[in-house]
Amino acid sequence: MVRYPRNLLKNEFDVIMAALKAEGIILRKYFLRETSYIIVVFTREFGKIRGVLKGVRNPYPQFAGNFELFTHCDLLFYKKKKSGMDLITRCESIDFFPVIRKDIKRLTYASYFVELVDAVTGDSEADDVLYGTLLEGLRMLATESSPRRVARIFELKLLDAVGLAPILDICVECSLPLEGDIFFNVSSGGVLCSNCAGCGRKSFSVSRGTVNFMQKVRGIPFSKTQRIKVSKSVGMETERILRSFTGYHIGREMKSIAFLGELEKNGIIR
Repeated sequence: MVRYPRNLLKNEFDVIMAALKAEGIILRKYFLRETSYIIVVFTREFGKIRGVLKGVRNPYPQFAGNFELFTHCDLLFYKKKKSGMDLITRCESIDFFPVIRKDIKRLTYASYFVELVDAVTGDSEADDVLYGTLLEGLRMLATESSPRRVARIFELKLLDAVGLAPILDICVECSLPLEGDIFFNVSSGGVLCSNCAGCGRKSFSVSRGTVNFMQKVRGIPFSKTQRIKVSKSVGMETERILRSFTGYHIGREMKSIAFLGELEKNGIIR
């Protein structure tokens, strides 16, 4: 028998009969009235959902901090028939990622990860590959791996998952194998040969080492990417490419990246 929360108003019984269980990662949180929150969660089973958490800002909150940004959690919720806002009756943390929260750099990159996923997903669109990418990205970020390097891996895996990955094996314009100098064009969606790059397109030179690194990352499971060694110059070049590429093709400026830039500018992080 389903037990509805005691504080459920009469006009809120426009829900489906059975409660739904899901595993998810919290993308956003908003205040709602004096005692409640709205949270946006990317779930494995149902994609992105928006739900109300009632009574969580009371002196003795029901969920006790299980709803912070990028928390990996178990949910129990009811789909509302007459509203796009679901009713969440349980939110229990599976992993709070405390290592990430103790480090401002890792914390900012984790915020960037969930911001990216929020930008590329619509409501109620389940994507098990993208969900796994986000979860593995957060788990790797909680290790001793370089946050900047993890971010490059995450960006490549995310672009692959949503079908926006850049073409890296052949010239995106003439489809011929890459020989000699290699160039990258953001709007064209990948690498160019020297002939095509010289045809008035806004392209920039890219090293073969950078192209090889990105291809290797895309070709193996997330869990094995830690084995790939990369030089500082390749890392910086990859960052330049992927920052430009994701910004152009996703069409949204990431607030977390702007904040990261401020931290670096003020010498708080390196």
